[in-house]
Amino acid sequence: MNSKLVSLFCCLIMLVSFSGCTKVTQLVKDNQPTKAELLAEINEEHQRWEAAPAADPTPYLRHYDDPADAQKYFDYITDTYSEYDAAKELSLEEAEEDVNYLFDAFYYDFAFYDYFGGHAVFDQAKADTLQEVQSRDSLTCEDLQKILVSHLTFIKDGHFNINQDYPSEKDIPFFFRQVMFVKTDSGYQNANGKVVASVDDHPDLDELFKRSISEQGYLVYYPVLLKPATFDGTEWEKHTCDETLTVHYTDGSTDTLTADAWRQYYKELPKDQNTDLRQTDGIPVFQFNSFDGSFLQEVNAAAAQMSDAAISMLDLRSNVGGYEEVAHQWITRYSRQRVQGNGVRYDVVNPVSVAIAHRWQTHDNILILLSGKCSASSAEITMDLAYNLENSLIIGENTNGCMIGNGGHVELPNSKCSVIMTSVCVYLLPEGADYFEEMRGLSPDIWVPAKEAETLAAKLMENLK
Repeated sequence: MNSKLVSLFCCLIMLVSFSGCTKVTQLVKDNQPTKAELLAEINEEHQRWEAAPAADPTPYLRHYDDPADAQKYFDYITDTYSEYDAAKELSLEEAEEDVNYLFDAFYYDFAFYDYFGGHAVFDQAKADTLQEVQSRDSLTCEDLQKILVSHLTFIKDGHFNINQDYPSEKDIPFFFRQVMFVKTDSGYQNANGKVVASVDDHPDLDELFKRSISEQGYLVYYPVLLKPATFDGTEWEKHTCDETLTVHYTDGSTDTLTADAWRQYYKELPKDQNTDLRQTDGIPVFQFNSFDGSFLQEVNAAAAQMSDAAISMLDLRSNVGGYEEVAHQWITRYSRQRVQGNGVRYDVVNPVSVAIAHRWQTHDNILILLSGKCSASSAEITMDLAYNLENSLIIGENTNGCMIGNGGHVELPNSKCSVIMTSVCVYLLPEGADYFEEMRGLSPDIWVPAKEAETLAAKLMENLK
């Protein structure tokens, strides 16, 4: 009983401590920008990269022992997806053949082979993999998959995976929303006006505090931390942050903040539909979950329908990517002009760039792009295109982090493991561009949990004058 009373007492203390900090106060209302001010601020942030020098592709260029080796790319890339049986037993010879096949495919096909260390690194990884394979008394296909993944953690390519098991961790966001903050001339203040002096272990407050939206639809700031997480299927489970934040105020008081739990967000489309054009608080919202050419007409038709709306939302939170040309067509139909991204696509085998110089495109209407950790590849490129379209806002979580590469497919002959690896081309952002990083993803302009992004974005548009 005593322990229960202590727990109850602690809860009451916490409630008193945070009292008013999660409510919208006059201070919060007084520090709301107008819609025009917010757009001007974000437009300026996006335009920073308009004149930035192009990235140097040299570190990514392929170097073959024999120039003729470049032609063997076609020996490994395939559209074949055979049935995979994780429990199937493999002989030692079959497992060794699969290992050798994969590392041959790396050399002949992997666009990042030289970037991630070339022969020296990959030969060592191959030797270590074979040694572990040979040490096993028995092996299933799943065993081989896990052995391969464990020896390939040096590959920081967001596309690269074996049977949807990614060897490198990706950054996931944790939101600390127990206390609402605003940014004023005095610095960061909580809703009751206390000025933040410091946060333990986080000296850069501007890096820690992210532009966000309160549940009431006001523009506020919350601390957001990115933490590495394994993407092997467990990303769909609940994750908790391993860190609390202690906020010190100039009056000597403190708050200890705990993050919301995180799990990957994905929203299915209505049954038998490839796309969904809906309304949220009078705002048209268009969702499609892959850039698939088979329903391009639907995608383009929705873009045309949305083009005259004062505010539109493109829901990419569940979009896993696909054909880049679909992204270009959508934004062209929507904006009625050709929009180029900041990135340049390079052929690393036959060094040429294939891109038109990016430039800022004026646009009166507001386009909100909703983002989440599922937003991948061409979905991320769509956001990069929107960086050069005036009045575009990215609202949600940081994206998947697989924009630089692409999804070439290799199948191992015996285990039938499906391997996705980048081939031939890479997509490079300008030198110094910090809004995207492979594995971390593209940072939104306004950070909110993906699940809440559509609702909160609509509330924000309603509240801003």
